[in-house]
Amino acid sequence: MQTFYSRLVLSILCFAWALIPGVQAKESIANRPNIVLIFVDDMGYGDPGCYGGEVISTPNIDALAEAGLRFTQGYTISPVCGPSRVGLLTGMQPSRIGVYWNPDMGAVRPPEGHSLLPEALRDAGYTTGIVGKWNLNNPRWDPLPAEKFFDKTYDVMVWEGDYWPDKSGVYRGVADGNFGSSKTNGTWGPEKDGDEYLTNRLTRHACEFIADQGDRPFFLYLAYNAPHSPLQGWKTHLPKLQGIEGEAQKLYASMVMAVDEGVGKVVAQLDQMKIGENTLIVFASDNGPAVTNFKGLPDSWPRDEMLGSTGGLRGKKGTFFEGGIRVPFIFHWPARFAEPAVLDSAVTTLDLFPTFCAAAGTAVGRETHLDGLNLLPFLSPNTADLPERELIWFSGPSGAVRQGDWKLVFEKKSVVGLYHLAEDPKESQDLSEKNPEIATQLFARAKEWRRQVPPPVTPRKNLKK
Repeated sequence: MQTFYSRLVLSILCFAWALIPGVQAKESIANRPNIVLIFVDDMGYGDPGCYGGEVISTPNIDALAEAGLRFTQGYTISPVCGPSRVGLLTGMQPSRIGVYWNPDMGAVRPPEGHSLLPEALRDAGYTTGIVGKWNLNNPRWDPLPAEKFFDKTYDVMVWEGDYWPDKSGVYRGVADGNFGSSKTNGTWGPEKDGDEYLTNRLTRHACEFIADQGDRPFFLYLAYNAPHSPLQGWKTHLPKLQGIEGEAQKLYASMVMAVDEGVGKVVAQLDQMKIGENTLIVFASDNGPAVTNFKGLPDSWPRDEMLGSTGGLRGKKGTFFEGGIRVPFIFHWPARFAEPAVLDSAVTTLDLFPTFCAAAGTAVGRETHLDGLNLLPFLSPNTADLPERELIWFSGPSGAVRQGDWKLVFEKKSVVGLYHLAEDPKESQDLSEKNPEIATQLFARAKEWRRQVPPPVTPRKNLKK
């Protein structure tokens, strides 16, 4: 949600950016950067080594950060996967179209004339491809097929998928019309020669898509379902997991390691084709880490065990504390970001749509409403700081509002806590009683937003306005 003033500033900046040599729409399409968005599922802020992780080896993700831009305050727009992807791909706060929580995914409908991210880039001359988790449809209701928005689709998942094929060679939940996986946890594969780990399969198809493009610019949405449940690991990793206690934690680590290895293979494919320098790679997670409270767990396993790490941040997947919404967030584009940097500005996945369009040298259509900022003018040396803005996370009865360093978490009709993130990123001290005016102001913004947005597209009692 932006004020008129901030939208005016954004429009001026975008216009100015369009005049910079190298991104003009009239520029040869062949000189525009390729764009690879690697979006992982349920990976915690503190899992990668570049974010302080010490348990799981992630050398390839770390290498992206070491040679690029690592954001310390990168946010997803929802603490759960469905609305997170709606926000990412529409560029809008998902509650604008009645998407509050995962049950709303069966009836997602962008406004008339509103382009999704792959449509906008395809209109700009990019070949578009998706590998993995789509999540904007549900075959039980009225699906939005990924094929409508991407030129090429591979291994499309509605929600989740098995990491190993069954006896007939089918990965349940993957390109088979099923809503989810078999819910079988605790599996180490392969069970027979020739079986391919799903994460490796997604990586292989991503590399095939890149290789097929030649010198044509492309947008690849590599949406790994890992490390989302079901917890199914790859035996190859076992020798590297001896120091990790607990079967669930070992399986989770294997799943993260496979993602990291996939990142390395994608980068190698780009470099082999000599297009890595002019490829913008963005790595992010859809929300914070989950706990072991899902279906299909062995009876002997502990419940409510945190998988992965929030890096000491409070909360987890499904909560509006930092651990639920602050995620790994990395930009890598050697041709533009020659000097690596660690950036403390608060950015969100809503910013990716306008940023990608700016990088592609294309304007956003008049009927496409975007809630994020084009980040490119703020990511070069000697540029102005990112303007202070209001960020809102909203699921109906609960959510959060951030202005500057102040963040309010609310639930139903009450304040959960007010926190000053610069001094207290772990949200350990509620300052609402000491700062009642700030708490009242931020809570009023949440109430105002509630009055503006429609009810959930999938009605249910627990999400009354």
